[in-house]
Amino acid sequence: MTAADLYGELREMSGKLSTAITHQEVTRAQLRDHEQRIRALEAWRYALPVSAFSAIIAAVAAVVSAFA
Repeated sequence: MTAADLYGELREMSGKLSTAITHQEVTRAQLRDHEQRIRALEAWRYALPVSAFSAIIAAVAAVVSAFA
């Protein structure tokens, strides 16, 4: 194996490494996006029972005040 062969292999590996780093950055950005979406869905999930409970209480209060 000559120095030119080694240099060629090194350049090929460098290109593959650059591609891998680019893919890693894209994956990291997608992960952040998914994490934000999941957190937003979780916030709605925990807020929904509270708002439903409040709506029921308001409906009961409206019925009670209508008959009182």
